[in-house]
Amino acid sequence: MSDKPLLLILDYPGRRPEAHISEMHLDRSGFECQEVLTSPMPTALTTPAYARDLFARLGPDRPVALIAYCATAPLAVAMAALLAGPVGPVPIVLLDPQRTPPSEILHEYHEVVRQVEGRAPNVERPPLLDIEGLLATPETLVRRIGEDLRLRARLALAAFGFGDADVSGPVENVVGVYVEWITFLVSAHHDEQPPPRGPVLQVISQGHPADAGWLGATDLRTVRVPCDRPELAANDQARAAVLEFLHGVAQPVPADGGVRERDAQAEPLTDTELALARMWAEVLGVDAVGRGDNFFDLGGDSMLATRLVLSARRTWNVEFNVRVLVDTPVLKDLAGRIDVLVGASTSGSRR
Repeated sequence: MSDKPLLLILDYPGRRPEAHISEMHLDRSGFECQEVLTSPMPTALTTPAYARDLFARLGPDRPVALIAYCATAPLAVAMAALLAGPVGPVPIVLLDPQRTPPSEILHEYHEVVRQVEGRAPNVERPPLLDIEGLLATPETLVRRIGEDLRLRARLALAAFGFGDADVSGPVENVVGVYVEWITFLVSAHHDEQPPPRGPVLQVISQGHPADAGWLGATDLRTVRVPCDRPELAANDQARAAVLEFLHGVAQPVPADGGVRERDAQAEPLTDTELALARMWAEVLGVDAVGRGDNFFDLGGDSMLATRLVLSARRTWNVEFNVRVLVDTPVLKDLAGRIDVLVGASTSGSRR
């Protein structure tokens, strides 16, 4: 058990242009920061039910505050209600809080479809779903989206010569990630719940509307920061506003000024690195790949990752999935994982 004051962080994981709450580095100011939205994600389709699923995973320590980004704002309110006890309500910090209207779910569905179909040539494209029409029956909506994405993924990969026997597992992995994201958005849309009882700080970027009346907070403080949304969570003024709101809960601790160096420009060294670099270049459409390059920083997405995994399986005759690439996206590290898998496979075949 940590003796540091606990902050619960509600920030949907994954790659995005906007900075994550973790980039505020509140842990360097003496807080214990616990990410709440971790895999496996809840499957509940309303905000209160989604919050109850997350609440059931928490330990016994009571947090000093919740910090939420964007569409997780209603979820933070629901979590705060569950955490309220004899000592009073839990304060909430919201960064660019927003609701999730049907148009947002529709936009994200179209974006997911674009990523799933990717760069496949002449791929058959089924009709798009009527998202707004299905939203009244969220269970049906999520099921239909899963079916739709599986079909689109199989058609896209078939255009590159991969049959159903090859793609079944990888498709489920990729589609599962997207369905989790859509499920979260649907639950955020169905956010009927009481307003927050405790103090709420909203820190907003320069383009964000200041009206947070939909929250129903009676103790609402607003700080506008002169930056765009992508920089908000990494902005020094935003961090200072959050710390001022939380002040008195802990003494600051020294910041860690260490900077991790990259060797992205170094050429691949081993046979596996060289073969993997050629594979990356073909899949990503780039001219050169360094041994320290990150697959996703070079433009990789979930469907390109699936293509890479399927090609690597054929080349090295080993079993691994997209999760391995997500966990080890740097070329030299992934090559090392492949070498370990090849060694294990060879050792097993000799028994």
